[in-house]
Amino acid sequence: MLRWLVVIACLAVPSMSWAEPPPSPQSAMENYFAGEKTGGYILIGIGAAGLAVGGLMVRQSSATLKGASYPLLAIGVLHVAAGIYINIASNGRIEDFTKQIDKDPSAFVASESKRMRGVSTQFTVLKIVECVLIAGGLSAAIYGHKTDRPRLKGAGIALAIEMGATLAFDITAGARAHEYRDELASIDA
Repeated sequence: MLRWLVVIACLAVPSMSWAEPPPSPQSAMENYFAGEKTGGYILIGIGAAGLAVGGLMVRQSSATLKGASYPLLAIGVLHVAAGIYINIASNGRIEDFTKQIDKDPSAFVASESKRMRGVSTQFTVLKIVECVLIAGGLSAAIYGHKTDRPRLKGAGIALAIEMGATLAFDITAGARAHEYRDELASIDA
């Protein structure tokens, strides 16, 4: 009975909406690139972990661990390089885009919206490639196991794990890009 009274009371109270005003072009851009820079640091961390673990594995006598070290080392280098690039590029874009916003906010929103459509397409392509590489890594691991090729098995397992982590990262980054596109669409510059 008490539950029904609570439900009736909730329905009787008028609902209020606390709509936030759309963000300014500057705040939307700064928030997005703050997330990009954080993502760059995360990529550097993922890469450094891959390099450290791969460096330890390559010294082991186990052929499976040695095989696993190869993708860890290679992809670790790529993740560190990508993280550094993202941070450097984000800082440059913040400076350039601030100048564009100061000059003509409407033109910035239009050009940035177009650029972000391309970024979203890139994330879609990356996710497809990562899924293919996960499947390839798992296939190599299974084939390596069945044919008694421990290095191939280890490399396949490590490739699938690395690409799984990269896919999770790109899903998050793609969602952040989508939110930014939505914010840009809501701006009445």
